Amino acid sequence: MVLGPPGSGKGTQIKLLAEKLGFFHFVSSKIGIEYINSHNDSESQKQKERYDSGLLFDPDWMFKVVKEKTQEIYNDQDNCKGIIYDGSPRTLYEAEKLYDFLSNLFGKENIKIIQIEADEKELRKRIKKRGRDIDKEEIFNVRIKVYEEETFPALEYLKKYHEIIVVDGNQSIEKVHQDIMEKLNL
Repeated sequence: MVLGPPGSGKGTQIKLLAEKLGFFHFVSSKIGIEYINSHNDSESQKQKERYDSGLLFDPDWMFKVVKEKTQEIYNDQDNCKGIIYDGSPRTLYEAEKLYDFLSNLFGKENIKIIQIEADEKELRKRIKKRGRDIDKEEIFNVRIKVYEEETFPALEYLKKYHEIIVVDGNQSIEKVHQDIMEKLNL
């Protein structure tokens, strides 16, 4: 699992790790959108509206989707050596459920949790360069508040049960990647 605030470089680092290790790059928001696009029901539409406004998917719905996709990937082990979660867990509810689920499925010893830290000034600078719809300043402000209020407690929960590898995300992409590789002993 790789966690950090919006703009911290999670996606970039996960992409590098996934390519190097042959792991599935599990982007929770992307998996959620794929689920929404393939399910035409009121709950899926509600989740799309939440996402478009900068809010997180409802935790119980997101966990259901993550669990379903994880099981599908796990059942196809011939084609996948592992999974790197990009944006899961994002809430305390997801952290509790996902950690238990993954511990039972893979074993605690096979779980690594990385936290990329970056200061808000750096995050805002990066977000301006990206120019995605969810990076517009008013939506970014919602996303950073949601991270502080909902994702940070998830990290605190995980710290009680598992070692967290903390990396300084204010550095260059190459230096962050190097730090992650060293801390993972790869």
